[in-house]
Amino acid sequence: MAARWCLGPTPKSMSDLEIEIIRQLFLDQTGEVYAKESVKTLPIPEWGGNLLLLDENNMIRGLLWANKFGIFRTRVVAFVIDSEFKGKGFGSIAWDMYMKVAKAEGLNEVQLEVRSDNEMAIGFYSRRGLEIIENLDGYYQSGQGYVMRGQL
Repeated sequence: MAARWCLGPTPKSMSDLEIEIIRQLFLDQTGEVYAKESVKTLPIPEWGGNLLLLDENNMIRGLLWANKFGIFRTRVVAFVIDSEFKGKGFGSIAWDMYMKVAKAEGLNEVQLEVRSDNEMAIGFYSRRGLEIIENLDGYYQSGQGYVMRGQL
């Protein structure tokens, strides 16, 4: 299955079609429903922590969106991959690209939120040194979440 990670534009500069594809990706992979304007206004800058997974037809099949969160911390705002592309190393490739850029920017800590029932994602982040530091009751429409944090 051919696909590649590339730098993405800010959500506010994306087309309505691209935003709709992303909304559907969130729905399919997380069960979460987001309004178009909620996606478009996410504070994602153009930098190496803003990645899109494109298939051979340049269709969006995943994304990793992060921003700087304080002086030394980066926060993953969204990390989602289409089911067809999971388990094929694409998540690891994106994470490694993101970590390299974050370190080069002088950041030394990463934080994110994850649904408490997303065992695959929790395992992925745990293997990369992140730990659950807080419970988030009602954070997700579908229930509880966790804040995870770790060193880069």
